[in-house]
Amino acid sequence: MAYRKTQATEVRKEARRRLLLGAATKLFGKNGYHATTVPMIVAEAGSSTGSFYMYFQSKEDVFNAALEELGKAIEEMLEAVTRSQPDVLKRVSDALETACTFLAQKPEQARILIVESSGLSPRLDKTRRAILVQQEELLRQTLESAPAIFAVDKPGIAARCIVGAALETLTRWLEDNPNSRMSALEVARAVAQFNTRALKRVSADCL
Repeated sequence: MAYRKTQATEVRKEARRRLLLGAATKLFGKNGYHATTVPMIVAEAGSSTGSFYMYFQSKEDVFNAALEELGKAIEEMLEAVTRSQPDVLKRVSDALETACTFLAQKPEQARILIVESSGLSPRLDKTRRAILVQQEELLRQTLESAPAIFAVDKPGIAARCIVGAALETLTRWLEDNPNSRMSALEVARAVAQFNTRALKRVSADCL
């Protein structure tokens, strides 16, 4: 009986933590890091300041937690694509489309990663960089796995360029007028198509 009570308590604690984290993510994405305060996060979550500091040490701490959660979600998606798609060229296209669609459909989280997290503090820069490096590394491994298919001499540099270009495209998309810009799926497919065409090795028969 004691175990069940402890388990139930942990479930409630995690639910409160996630409520605060969700509120923080929404406000950071909407208002930016500097314009968002702990009292605003607490009010958005319908919680209390004391409860906030039970789970997070500061505004930077909850922002870092939001970044880490986003990075984990992206990592799990990309690993799922890698497991499910045996065609390496299609794997790259699917991974780019999946990641771009995910971020485009979650503009608040996308803004946290792409815009708000840059240059805030050494800790947040480290977390942001770890997310990008993880994506670059997975792409590098895919490029290196099929040299006969990909026209890439330096897979590591190619991976950095592709991830960087995708993020820049999403940054501009976020800045565009929501009423006139491309749909999330359209921009994701455009990024995937352009990059896979650039990577694909042209066979001698096509020259």
